[in-house]
Amino acid sequence: MRIFLIILISLGLCFGAYEGYQLRKLTAEQTEYKEALAEMNRINYGLFNMELWKDKALSIFMNRIDKFKLNPEVYNEIDKELNVYLGKLYVEWISSGELANILLDEGERQGKIPKLMGTMLKNSIGDIVRGLNLNREIPNYAKVLTAEIKKNEPMLAGYLQEALKGMLFDATEKTIKDARMPIYEHYGHATLLDTNTDLKDRVTVLDTKINSKIKVVYSIVLGLVILCLLLYGIIGAISAISLISFASIILLLLGVSMPMIDIDARLNNFTMDIIGTQLSFDEQYMYYQSKSIMDVTWTLIEGRGIDLKIVGIMILLFSIVVPFIKLVLSSAFLYSNKIRNNKLAKGIIYHLGKWSMADVFVVAMFMAYIGFYGIITAQLGDIGRNQTGYAVETLNYSKLSPGALFFTTYCILSIITGILIKRWEGKQEA
Repeated sequence: MRIFLIILISLGLCFGAYEGYQLRKLTAEQTEYKEALAEMNRINYGLFNMELWKDKALSIFMNRIDKFKLNPEVYNEIDKELNVYLGKLYVEWISSGELANILLDEGERQGKIPKLMGTMLKNSIGDIVRGLNLNREIPNYAKVLTAEIKKNEPMLAGYLQEALKGMLFDATEKTIKDARMPIYEHYGHATLLDTNTDLKDRVTVLDTKINSKIKVVYSIVLGLVILCLLLYGIIGAISAISLISFASIILLLLGVSMPMIDIDARLNNFTMDIIGTQLSFDEQYMYYQSKSIMDVTWTLIEGRGIDLKIVGIMILLFSIVVPFIKLVLSSAFLYSNKIRNNKLAKGIIYHLGKWSMADVFVVAMFMAYIGFYGIITAQLGDIGRNQTGYAVETLNYSKLSPGALFFTTYCILSIITGILIKRWEGKQEA
């Protein structure tokens, strides 16, 4: 019966480890999709994108120009100005005979008018023109010209649109390629909208799977740990502690390899009123990071500064290597009389135990989360409460990730394992 229970619990823990591996794959896949979404929708491509501002501004002004209408009072002013202009033109060029004289001179030069006839006409042309009283028709001419200008008002709007395009966009400028195109193509799409829709759907589906898988892994591993404690007297102290240590190793590996904290700050919507038109920008990422302990460790180790490498190595030792060695040696301590009687081995086990920083790391991680969450919430709140005439909707999606849950649980089990080993050792010495 005892052997059967030990084998059954061992197989259960192996199944829990396999399910944990599947969970890790799902979280890695989801993190990839979330990072792609954050990259595609960075604020650099939205609110801080000058080309997008040009497009939106052009759209607004084009819409206003399409509705371009001159005030009727303007046409009255045009009619008055035309009357004045045509009156001056009549006096300076028509009634004075200046225009007629120029035409006669040109006719003489080309030999089409005899010189004698030209001289006679020049002396009398002014009186002839004044006798026609053409100045009485000036108001009618002004009205005709004003009506013609009004009829061609749409052409004026077209000239304004072309001038605006010329100001905003250089005709010789080459079309700028979207830097996000490789991401679209990677997921089999050609536009931002299609890629966003696809990735958001994938993230939503994975959320359901991950939450379900967390419950499965947690139920299996913790359920079997509780079973070991309940059957402590039946399966024996050594077997129970070994199985709990195995469960702790599973939780440790999941905790250090899965994301611990998601820091996610977004502008959900930005709206500004420009000359009566709403200028709007959709959801944009201000900041996004989702890292596991291993990710942070390797990032620090691969950093250029020697100080970063030292910190990375310390995190690797105190939060990953030392806890793992402690669990393995503690289990070996139960089975080997040679190790139990070896002062050096005992010293190493207890020394490593003192230098295990897992619990300290958990506290630091929670403090970092509380700090980041509070700072981001406060900053986004200040942006959202602006009094400068534009509307901003901010969202803080920062949260603890599954890695934090598993790592914290490992810390608790590690403490329990240490207590059980110490009690067992005390009984052996007694």
